[in-house]
Amino acid sequence: MQRDCAFKKENSGWPAHSALTHLPPLVPPPHWDNTVTRPYWLLLSLTNIYSPAFCTLMRLAGLHITNPFVQAPMAGITDAPFRTIARQFHSGLIFTEMISAEALCRNNARTMLFAAIEEEHHPVAFQLVGNDPGRVAQAAAIAEGLGADMIDINAACPEKNIVRSGGGGALLKTPDKLASMVREVSRAVDVPVSIKIRLGFSKDDSLELACILEDAGASFISMHGRTVSQRFSGASDWDALARVVKEVKIPVLANGGGLDEERAVELLRYTGAEGVMLGRGTRGRPDLPATAFSLLESGQFDRMGPDTLMKTITRHAELEEQYFGELASMKRMRKHAIWYLKAAGYKFTHREFYKIEKLGELDGLLAGIIFGD
Repeated sequence: MQRDCAFKKENSGWPAHSALTHLPPLVPPPHWDNTVTRPYWLLLSLTNIYSPAFCTLMRLAGLHITNPFVQAPMAGITDAPFRTIARQFHSGLIFTEMISAEALCRNNARTMLFAAIEEEHHPVAFQLVGNDPGRVAQAAAIAEGLGADMIDINAACPEKNIVRSGGGGALLKTPDKLASMVREVSRAVDVPVSIKIRLGFSKDDSLELACILEDAGASFISMHGRTVSQRFSGASDWDALARVVKEVKIPVLANGGGLDEERAVELLRYTGAEGVMLGRGTRGRPDLPATAFSLLESGQFDRMGPDTLMKTITRHAELEEQYFGELASMKRMRKHAIWYLKAAGYKFTHREFYKIEKLGELDGLLAGIIFGD
């Protein structure tokens, strides 16, 4: 049952390595019956093995993407340099960091840096946060003009300043307003419109919310398995995610709990979702969507070795410097460098990184920790 996943992208303008192929609009059939991908998830679940016999295909809003593991939007993390680094490892869907709709409409210079889309970033979804449907729709049109392949509305962020402003997770308290936002944004752009939500604000309203958003015209839903009030405490409710997947006809990306390769694959299999959105697990692991996919496809994966790790962090720092200047970029890189090294299992003192102000200082510190120089 080997499946042919070689797609031709003639005259598409996409990078040769892109895993995205434009197709005519598709109407998703009922879940678990005659779908493109879900029988393969079911078979993997029944056999309880990782099988190399299948070439996984994720379908989102008429687009076919060969890697079902998606890079989540993360404020202050998935900026343009991070996305460029991630592209060295995989060609799946990547989200921008959460961008303020209001700031984008005001053409804020710093926001425009965060919003930058490079050719190699495609396929890329542009995530917007805001509380006014009209303003978010206006920002969506700007984002489309910047090259976004999809527009994503953030209705999941639990951060207090975002919730207090009426955006992010606060939108889950007003489903009708959220549905109106989806409709207005969909009218404003020609690209697909998705939405990222949680199970609810303080209780599980996931089925009701998903159905409302499906009716409003959302192309797909990314759902985190906790409520806004929970933030990141407690376990992500995979059973709730599985119920939503079974209930709605549009694709669902499952999020929450896929912190490493094994758990990412298990989340995909357990929920039957179209794909898995990986967030906190990718801090210091821009390769995680690739290694999780490798585990799903072949039953094994390879992590970055010392040389690749050193080159990756250094290149990441160089890209940050190109965007934000030397001092600002080194301040931004401190957390990234710590995450890279922690994820790779190195022992070091965090405070050493808080003094770094130049790229050469970072390189020297990294060499000492990674190679013992």
